[in-house]
Amino acid sequence: MGEKKVGDEDPESLGRGAAVGRKSRPPTPPVIAVRMETLFQWVVERVAKFPREHKYTVGDRLVETCLDITCCLVEASYRRDKQADLAAASRALVRARVLVRLARSLRCMSEAQHLHFAKESDEIGRMLGGWQRAATSR
Repeated sequence: MGEKKVGDEDPESLGRGAAVGRKSRPPTPPVIAVRMETLFQWVVERVAKFPREHKYTVGDRLVETCLDITCCLVEASYRRDKQADLAAASRALVRARVLVRLARSLRCMSEAQHLHFAKESDEIGRMLGGWQRAATSR
């Protein structure tokens, strides 16, 4: 056929032989981090629609808190000693719940949006508690 270019290796031959030429895959993030990332994206979209008088106070604080939770969960997935990161994520989750209740009382969020956040954050909290118990028992 034609000349082979650099990088046109046969895919079947890549897995053979010693592990010298193999590339390792990055670890997949824990399910809880993916769930929190999805919730974080949802929160950012909601905060963008907050009234101006609350967008830069309650809204920004809520976005920062959700970002903190996401970062703590990602950090915990890469550390051997996870307790400090998981505890920080747990505290931040409580702060986020308080901020969402405040946003609801200020009429920045609908009841349905508040319930969605409550349901998702409850599930994330359960997963976080399970991860904390598992990390403690090790």
